[in-house]
Parts: sequence; structure tokens; C-alpha cells
Amino acid sequence: MEAVLPDGQTIRALVTRRQRDRSGIGWYDLELTLPGRVNTPRGPIQQPHVVTFSAPYGIVRPIEGQDYNILDPPTPEKRTRWRVDVTRDGRRLVHRLDGAAGSDGGSLAADANALRLLVQGPQVATM
Repeated sequence: MEAVLPDGQTIRALVTRRQRDRSGIGWYDLELTLPGRVNTPRGPIQQPHVVTFSAPYGIVRPIEGQDYNILDPPTPEKRTRWRVDVTRDGRRLVHRLDGAAGSDGGSLAADANALRLLVQGPQVATM
């Protein structure tokens, strides 16, 4: 993104998040990598320095050709909260990602997809 500084200069910075505050104002969290150095016993060496800051929507502009969809939080119907494992007999086991009985395998499913499996009955899927 490109941000306009108070003196009118513009900078390009990496956007890490966008959100609204309690009053409804939208903000971007940004990271700007600046050149820097570190003094060592052998002399100074280059070491970039990352500055993090926030800016309101009004002074931040998208850079043409960049995709910012990853910054949008997933809608409730697209959140993956379920893991679906396939048993040896082909049935599906549907369980929450945060459940103690969960596995590291299987596939992820959103609420609607997990429900579709479960309504087909215990011969297809169980919790």
C-alpha cells in the first residue's frame, strides 16, 4: 500500500492487517523496512530495521495490480472450524479443530460443508 505522510510525501509499506476500531474508523497496520546498520567489533554491517505503524483508511491507497483479498477476514460461512477424517470403512468423522480427539490429517471444512455431511446420516458421517 501507499501511505501519504503528514508532510505530503508518500511511502510504500507492507500491509499486515486491516480492521475497524470501536468507533467504526478503518485502520491499516503496516510494516516499513528501512535501511540500517549495527556496529560490531569488526565494524558496522548493514541490517534492515522494520518499523510497524497504523494509518487510517483515508491516507492509505492500494497499489495498482496488487491483490489485498487476503486481508479480508473470512465470512462466517467460509471459516474452517471442522476437520473431516475418513475411516477405514469410508465413513467421515467430523470434529472441531480445537477438539482433543482431533487428528493432524484429514481435510478442513466450513460449517455448511460439515453440516451437509452430517445430515446424510451416520452411514456417511458422524461427529
